[in-house]
Amino acid sequence: MMMQDTSSEKVCVVGTGIAGLVATKVLKADGFEVVAFDKEETIGGVWAPSRTYPGLRTNSPRELYEFSDFEYPKSADDFPTAPQVRNYLLSYADHFDLWKHIQLSTKVVSISHQSENNDHSKPRYQVVVRSNGKSETHYFDYIAICNGVFSIPYIPQIEGQENFEGQILHSSQFTHSKAVANKQVIVVGAGKSALDCATAAAEHAQSCKLVFRSARWSTPRYIFGIRYDKLFFSRFFEAFYRYHTPKGFEKILHGPAKPFVRFFWRFQSWFIRHYLKIPSKLVPEYPLPGKLDIGVGSDFYQAVHKGRATLKKAEIESFRESTTVQLTTGEKIKADVVIFATGWQQKLDFLDPSIRNHIKQDGFFYLYRHILPPDEPTIGFIGYAQSFSSALTSEISAHWLSQHFRRELDLPNTAEMKKEIERVRQWSEEVFRPARGGYFIGPFVTHYIDQLIDDMDLEVVRTNNLVREYLCSYTPKRYRSIHEERKQLRCS
Repeated sequence: MMMQDTSSEKVCVVGTGIAGLVATKVLKADGFEVVAFDKEETIGGVWAPSRTYPGLRTNSPRELYEFSDFEYPKSADDFPTAPQVRNYLLSYADHFDLWKHIQLSTKVVSISHQSENNDHSKPRYQVVVRSNGKSETHYFDYIAICNGVFSIPYIPQIEGQENFEGQILHSSQFTHSKAVANKQVIVVGAGKSALDCATAAAEHAQSCKLVFRSARWSTPRYIFGIRYDKLFFSRFFEAFYRYHTPKGFEKILHGPAKPFVRFFWRFQSWFIRHYLKIPSKLVPEYPLPGKLDIGVGSDFYQAVHKGRATLKKAEIESFRESTTVQLTTGEKIKADVVIFATGWQQKLDFLDPSIRNHIKQDGFFYLYRHILPPDEPTIGFIGYAQSFSSALTSEISAHWLSQHFRRELDLPNTAEMKKEIERVRQWSEEVFRPARGGYFIGPFVTHYIDQLIDDMDLEVVRTNNLVREYLCSYTPKRYRSIHEERKQLRCS
């Protein structure tokens, strides 16, 4: 493979959360001149102090929520807390000397084409940023958008909301327990963030009510003292989920053996319900895996059993009075604070419409491998393939994108990429809850990474022991040598 000289090519990275940091590190190591912008005062994205609610910790254990070449300190919890994640990311930036490539408190205002010609000797993009009230213009050859799927808080608009005299917060704005101390609190939602916020509120509030439309599954962090990833995070177990490209054993599982798979999941549902003592109102109507919207943890269930929190299966219909909300059941509830754990939306307003219209259509991101827009192949998205091991999927995605920017990746033509995007979109609508963008890949970590690794012409099987490869818990450490493998491939 011909060696590409990238020393004079510049990449703009948007965001310095998990995805932005690893993209900066990988692109820098591949010889690009990298500048990462972030509108916040600190790195970390959703883990920044201004965006984390009390008690927040990772869904995944630390060995699955770290980069391949940088471990958490042994003092970190099995499921790291928000401060521990922040310290880890700060240490990562220190260790790989990323600070000189990062500009904080700098908002990306616009990204547009610098030139319509095909002269690659000139920068392709004009990037306008604003810092301290002043605007600056920069020019780049490539763009890596890493602002994440948890970018803009989503709060539904409800009748009478403007007349509510209490406080209305998004879960990301609930950053301190003082906000709910001795108050009547309503938490809206039933996902992981909603249960976490309700758990924290139940500990400090006068009263706490969880208002939700439908329940979602949560799994225990430990089962009979064994951490759940030791049992359920393996290639073998992942095969019980239906991916869009089943191979070998998976074709049997989701074909002739489908009744066995159905029984397997129904048993898992029964076991988890009883093991966690899930309150009846919070038992989902569908068995696992359902629409693959699964959280981790059981603290809120204990709060309900102890009487510190109550459940209302309904929606907020309106804010009828200055301190009252009315539910769709007709019930009226007093509240001082309403916390909406209702998810996020992602906008790309900083992209010029001529670029944005190629990428996001009908609320869906048209990205090949959840990374590359076929009509804008010099822009890539890292971190949009949200998974149960996001640090790892972001890292491998960054390698894939960097290899593409280096013109060392053999990809299908535009029409074939679009066809594949549409096929994956249809599958996503079948197996996941509706999402604002269609980029969640959930438990399909090894499936997704295998595709990227295969695209890069590297070894998919990462151990020399098939039992360990398929039955043991996988960790990012398996991919620690990927940068060297890519370098060797260039020289072959």
